[in-house]
Amino acid sequence: MNDLPLYKYQERAKQHILKYPRSALFAGCGLGKSRITIEALKEMKGATIIMAPKRVIDHTWPEELEKWWPEATYVHLTGTPKARASALDKPADIYLINFELVAKLVDTIGKGGWRWPTVIIDESSRVKNRGTKLFKALKKVAGRWEHLVLLTGTPAPQGLEDLWSQIYLLDRGERLGKTLTAFRSRWFDADYMGWSYEPKAHAHKEIEVRCSDLCLSMTAEDYLDLPEKLVVDVPVDLPPKALKQYHTLKKELVLEVQDSEVTALTAATLTNKLLQLTSGMVYDEEGNSVHSHGAKLEALEDILLSIGDESCLVVYQYRHELDRLRFKFPELIEVRDNPSTIDDWNRGKIKLLAVHPASAGFGVNLQHGGRHLVWTTPTWNLEHYIQTNARLHRNGQTKPVMIYRLLVAGTVDEKVAAAIEGKAKVQDILMESLK
Repeated sequence: MNDLPLYKYQERAKQHILKYPRSALFAGCGLGKSRITIEALKEMKGATIIMAPKRVIDHTWPEELEKWWPEATYVHLTGTPKARASALDKPADIYLINFELVAKLVDTIGKGGWRWPTVIIDESSRVKNRGTKLFKALKKVAGRWEHLVLLTGTPAPQGLEDLWSQIYLLDRGERLGKTLTAFRSRWFDADYMGWSYEPKAHAHKEIEVRCSDLCLSMTAEDYLDLPEKLVVDVPVDLPPKALKQYHTLKKELVLEVQDSEVTALTAATLTNKLLQLTSGMVYDEEGNSVHSHGAKLEALEDILLSIGDESCLVVYQYRHELDRLRFKFPELIEVRDNPSTIDDWNRGKIKLLAVHPASAGFGVNLQHGGRHLVWTTPTWNLEHYIQTNARLHRNGQTKPVMIYRLLVAGTVDEKVAAAIEGKAKVQDILMESLK
């Protein structure tokens, strides 16, 4: 067993978990949330169930347990219904389950069949939506937990509203209200349609005070000697034909492109269509991709030429982007192409690696393979943005990290990038206040 002692900040976090039967650890990437939690679990009694995204359950937690607590027994509550039923019958210290299967587990065993006194919810911001089957299932059995630990580095990726469901699981509504409606009514102002909410002037401070006992915040910048991270916005010019298509789609919502009709019936759909078009292709009503331009591929090629022999991580959003990347750069490897891909990247064997933020944003260490990362299309998802950038900018990285964002000037690209910065400011305030 690895007997490396905890750092002082890790010991502080461990004691926080042990002190409060229900607690949250909002810790940035690279601070060792899993290690801290494992050390706390060693001092708790009874079986533990750990819930997390699938990749984290399949890879990260088994690796961390084998490294820091090899004598602990664990089973996966994953796979087929038969495999899950068999795993339930096995005695173990730790039970691992991905978020998608939690509701099925609760339906299978019922409230009275809950057998785990300790619950760990890793990447707890995934339960921010009260309307999901996941949150409803957790709410049903929350009263049977003796210990609950929430783990995430991004507690409020879309804003303060994301906190309600997480804090509710900690205290059953004592601090922020029994319902989301009550929470919004007290600390937010709704727009005239009631579709969006802005925090009132006193919201941040009051929410901070109410949650500060249970929630401990730590950021990598405070505790790790990380190299510099630079974000470079790379302006991309659309060719005249593509620019005309963009403005036509934005204005008329219907665009004829190569005899294919693309419609956008809502603002959200329109925004996504516009992002598709700035990325180079757009999906028609049959789901077929229709080529518009290659401006971003050319911008990426310029970046690759400028960094010479150094490796580069490319973050794509759409399926057509990956297809076009493979065609333009035959040497490109997608992170899921082979089980050895991540190891090969970290050993310097891969020069151009493509990842999707939804699949590589959690539980993947890529810091040893390079320091350059390119976003071909901006994302609305702050959690994806922070976590994906942290695949390179984390403990173990020895060189300054360069984050490039390919943005078409005067388009929705710039608006999405600005929105991410706004969300990040809200979360930074929250993280700072809960330290």
